[in-house]
Amino acid sequence: MQAKKRIRWVLLLVSISLLPVSASVIYPVPRQLEITDDQYFSLDSVYVGCPDAEAASWVRKHLKEWYGKSSPVVCVLPTGKGAQMGKEEYALRTEPRRTTLQASTLQGIRYAAYSLRQIAIPERGTKRVEGWIVPKADVQDKPELSFRGIHICWFHESQPWQIERMIRLAAYYKLNYAVIESWGTFRSKTAPWYGWPDGTMKHKEIKRLKAIADDLGITLIPQLNVFGHATCSRSISGKHATMDLSPEYQNLFEPVEGWNWCLTNPATRQLLCSLIDEMHEAFGNPPYFHLGCDEAQEPSCPTCKARPYSEIVIDHIKAMNEEVRKRGARSMVWHDMFLQQTDERWNGFYHNGSPETAAALLKFPKDIIICDWFYGDACGAYPTMDYFKGLGFSVLACPWDNVGGIRAQTEYAQTHGIDGVLGTTWHHYFGQSMVDIYVWLANSVWHRSPNNDLNLPNNGSHFRTHLRQIGWDMKLKDPKKTGILVNEVPLEPTPIPFQ
Repeated sequence: MQAKKRIRWVLLLVSISLLPVSASVIYPVPRQLEITDDQYFSLDSVYVGCPDAEAASWVRKHLKEWYGKSSPVVCVLPTGKGAQMGKEEYALRTEPRRTTLQASTLQGIRYAAYSLRQIAIPERGTKRVEGWIVPKADVQDKPELSFRGIHICWFHESQPWQIERMIRLAAYYKLNYAVIESWGTFRSKTAPWYGWPDGTMKHKEIKRLKAIADDLGITLIPQLNVFGHATCSRSISGKHATMDLSPEYQNLFEPVEGWNWCLTNPATRQLLCSLIDEMHEAFGNPPYFHLGCDEAQEPSCPTCKARPYSEIVIDHIKAMNEEVRKRGARSMVWHDMFLQQTDERWNGFYHNGSPETAAALLKFPKDIIICDWFYGDACGAYPTMDYFKGLGFSVLACPWDNVGGIRAQTEYAQTHGIDGVLGTTWHHYFGQSMVDIYVWLANSVWHRSPNNDLNLPNNGSHFRTHLRQIGWDMKLKDPKKTGILVNEVPLEPTPIPFQ
């Protein structure tokens, strides 16, 4: 009987995903879904069944935000079925004159409400919106992975509205963590000379974004690079967010390019610990803190070169981890510097470490989380993830915008005991790449194959609808801030003379 039910759900999912144009697509596509796209009911009343006393008020607030004067009446149900569900599981059912949302937690109710919003459309036949309708639907879903994150870069050119849009979209697609990497844009109060003086990552902006994220059910995680990437800018730019404008502080960095922090300078450790404390507090003391640590260079400082570099790296990472641990959080690091570049076991994967940095890994505290970034499909084998897990670390798979890579790595995480997925966006705030990242990451981290193998309608039409809804929530009025492209007519590209 159960096998027949599973086959039925898969057939329903596949049939829905193959519809050429359907208003009734939910991302992530629920594992249990019955929906009739030719039978609609008025969205008059929404009944909320959840033990959390805040659930009904949250739904009432957001339905009013989404639907204004046409917002349905919100009623409270006895907890019933919802109380028996997992903490992120939800159920959604639409019937004549009644739509029901059920979950055991506020987070589950949020997810049910997001799914409801994705299938609700305005009543037809009037010039202005006068009400809303929903298709006949019976939905139940729960995520396969407990850590479902996305990594977002805050560059010098980035504006707070862009970061907000990325965070809102991640929450709407039921991701639960967002790492925010500051590329020299964090406006430190304790070290005002650190980073770009016109950086937009101000304390008040962080507080505002955190309040939005908390309300929408996604936890923000700060990232500070404490090893390589100390320039806080891309190497191709030749810029350094501190040294270019404040050369008196150059002793904190390696003398060649300043790409690495100078790990033997006591002032470096003092500064980085201070920045960790300040940034972690600004983000509301989340349970994680990302320390970066990717793509570092060999030391050029004579003091650093005078000691075995593995000892220096071990001492440094332990000190940074201890600072994070004192704040009640766990450290996250990128993986590549801790795999030896000449080790043939890692051929085809990212391994940028020296023998010293690879050796340092073996003495790291095991509460550090390894973020294993890889952007392609390795055809079912990810030995680097297995290596880190075998050493006793928690591991996150970190794909980018390659659809095959996203699907393969999330499936590997689900079937091989990997602890979660942290998708990356880098500078892809726009375009089809952004569509691929969000659509496939959300669907893949929620479901194990064969749901992961669905032929999703990925021409971007549903994504663009969802992005437009988020723009309404943000009250965007500038045309350049809407859609998946800034300009309709591509600007003439600026030639780049060298990499």
